[in-house]
Amino acid sequence: MALPSTDTNTHRHTQAVSRFLPSVLRAALCAGLALGPLALAGPARAQAQEQAQRSYDIPAGPLGTVLNRFAQAAGVELSAASSLTQSKHSPGLQGSFNVHEGFARILQGQSLQVIQGANGAYSLRAAPPPSGTDVSTLSPVVVTAQLENPYGPVAGLTAQRTATATKTNTSILEAPQTINVVTRDQIEMQGAQTVNDAVGYTPGVIAAFGGTDSRYDVVKARGGLFVRQYLDGIVLPFSAYSVSVPQFDPYMLERIEVLQGPSSGLFGQTTPGGILNMVSRRPQADPQHELWLQGSHPAGGKLAFDSTGPLDAEQKLLYRITGLARKADGMTDFSEEKRALIAPSFTWRPSADTSLTLLIHYQRDRTIPQYQGLPAKGTLRDNINGTLPRSRFSGEPSHERMGREQYALGYAFEHRFNDTWTVRQNMRYTHVDIDARGTPGYMLDADERNYYRVATQGLGTGSILGIDTQAQASFSTGALDHTLLMGFDYVRQKDDYRFASNMAAPIDLYNPVYGIDIPELIPRISTLQTMRQSGLYVQDQMRAGGWVITAGGRYDRADADTENRTAGSSTPRRDEAFTGRLGINYVFENGLAPYASYSTSFEPLAGTDFDGKPYEPMTGEQAELGIKYQPGGSDTLVTLSAFQLTQKNMLTPDTQPGREFFSIQTGEVRSRGISLEARTRLWGNTDVIGAYAYTRSKITKANPDASGNSLEGLPLPRVPRHMASLWVNHEFDHLGLAGLSAGVGVRYIGANYADTNASLELPANTFWDAAIHYDLGKANPNLSGFKLSLTASNLADRKYVSYCLNDLQCFYGQGRTVLLNLRKQW
Repeated sequence: MALPSTDTNTHRHTQAVSRFLPSVLRAALCAGLALGPLALAGPARAQAQEQAQRSYDIPAGPLGTVLNRFAQAAGVELSAASSLTQSKHSPGLQGSFNVHEGFARILQGQSLQVIQGANGAYSLRAAPPPSGTDVSTLSPVVVTAQLENPYGPVAGLTAQRTATATKTNTSILEAPQTINVVTRDQIEMQGAQTVNDAVGYTPGVIAAFGGTDSRYDVVKARGGLFVRQYLDGIVLPFSAYSVSVPQFDPYMLERIEVLQGPSSGLFGQTTPGGILNMVSRRPQADPQHELWLQGSHPAGGKLAFDSTGPLDAEQKLLYRITGLARKADGMTDFSEEKRALIAPSFTWRPSADTSLTLLIHYQRDRTIPQYQGLPAKGTLRDNINGTLPRSRFSGEPSHERMGREQYALGYAFEHRFNDTWTVRQNMRYTHVDIDARGTPGYMLDADERNYYRVATQGLGTGSILGIDTQAQASFSTGALDHTLLMGFDYVRQKDDYRFASNMAAPIDLYNPVYGIDIPELIPRISTLQTMRQSGLYVQDQMRAGGWVITAGGRYDRADADTENRTAGSSTPRRDEAFTGRLGINYVFENGLAPYASYSTSFEPLAGTDFDGKPYEPMTGEQAELGIKYQPGGSDTLVTLSAFQLTQKNMLTPDTQPGREFFSIQTGEVRSRGISLEARTRLWGNTDVIGAYAYTRSKITKANPDASGNSLEGLPLPRVPRHMASLWVNHEFDHLGLAGLSAGVGVRYIGANYADTNASLELPANTFWDAAIHYDLGKANPNLSGFKLSLTASNLADRKYVSYCLNDLQCFYGQGRTVLLNLRKQW
């Protein structure tokens, strides 16, 4: 089939963009203009927020710690001299108060007071003696309570700042791109056991291979495009050749941030779906300790601990140590998961301007995977023998297993020279060893019950060193305030992969017999890939009044050498690319912020065409329009965005005679959609998280293959047109049930295709989740710090197929999972 001419495609593309983007832009700007006049009420609104009653649950502790937590939760700035709070203790704060009442209750009997300045900030000072002392004569104060740290904890479910979106400490309102933040409190409230679970209420984000594969956390966003994973801003091992991919337990994470869309302008070579950056738990100056005991269904248990605080009286040396041991059965017969994790970290702060944090972790996993492929006939489609049970184990238990050992060592350094210049350097070395064995099926007999299998083993060893060095300057030129970021990062990765296989005996899926002998496996693949990337980037965030312009560019050079040890050949390649981002926001005083941005990405491709020419990198470009809303000092954040993303240079069959087994790079994919996320806290006792995504993806350019079939016009796999979720958690203190809260959630995933040929359609599904939490200390002071919780996902135990690799390998989704938790915090 002949394709339309390039000019025709360009004309249609231009018409589509002209219809799609202006309508969204008009809507965003109209909303901004309609609500913009409310900015005139900014001071009045701030005063109203200070008078508003909010619910607090701050445990007893050092007075400085309690004040710090209250200021963060209330969204106000507090300054205090450490000498004023030294050796003082506070019983904490429980109940509903406005800002003034909260300060008064915490400081009751402490001979201290807070004074509010003209700029709205608060200062802690000694209360005047009875004779009266003019507070204006007191010495200047030193700031100890600060706004939210993008590398630290978030009070509640709504973050205010991010370092992922710009590599600087930036308000989410000023980030010209969709950024979704899953906080520590949300992870615990919903009982997430994996990163895939944790992002289940994030708009447009979906587990790439279904939610049952607990061995890896791989997600897609922005219309079926993969999302590259980072830890503390440093890329994690990735490769098209291997299985050596790490996985991180949510218990060691402070927050999970998803930056949606192309992001190479800051991060270098990456997928156009975006960035998933996990932020590690770091040492804190406030002493905090936790023991966590968990029981689960399917049968399992977990013991975890976390401890942090200062090592010296001056709080220059801080520590944190997090660890867990977990064992649980899977939903299929024979399956089980075992994990051991230890993650120590240390911070050295010789002065207020310098800090060095050492981050270490070691994790060991031993798994008999519950991720068992079954034919579409019997799961997704009818089978003459009936429906296969969800517990069916299609592999050979004596052979199936995955062992993973991973460790990482890194640091985060920062030094502030003066009010203008700050330098940072982040480094991490990550190493992963994986032994993955399986017996997947490759053919279903005509009787639709005998399943022919192949025994496999993949051995992967991956390591990656990442160093990101940054210099940041804050200065003004006329009416413009600048945050200028200049950086250079270097990545070096090695990936050693060996694969072997051999035919194994078939299994009767409706009357399975296990215990067969596995034949000696025959080596098939042996590759060693070395990749090096060097990138130089510049970004300027310019502010004038409410305007924020973010402009950045990056030049990358990526070298890769792939050694095929089986064939005795080596394939070197070099790619160079310039990428960037341009964004504009206007932040009204009432917290409304319309924005628009354009960003690009590149991703190297392995292989050569018919003429032996290496493939060019795939490229991505995105236009995004949106509006954010986050009133100062509130727990509300709303993000509404519309996007169009195009990925080019994709492989498609070469149609010239004699080149049937080669590809050329004329393929193209387009995704369009709308994303909405709303987080808020209502009435001081009800947390709400709502999300919705509407997405259309389409293969806009593709050549027919040798049989004359083309993918052009088809959607990408794993792209539901509609996804929606809602989580509501309510505290019952006002009913006399102090410490009791309950939450309920619903997730909807629309119908989508599992395969590139759009022949396997996965039906739409709706899932219910629930949670009950009880702070025992509020009912009995002798149980202070003890918390009991019960969480359940897929509460109705819905049976469904979450993913299919092909007609012969479909995977049931996760059944009902129940977790009973008892925690002690002090």
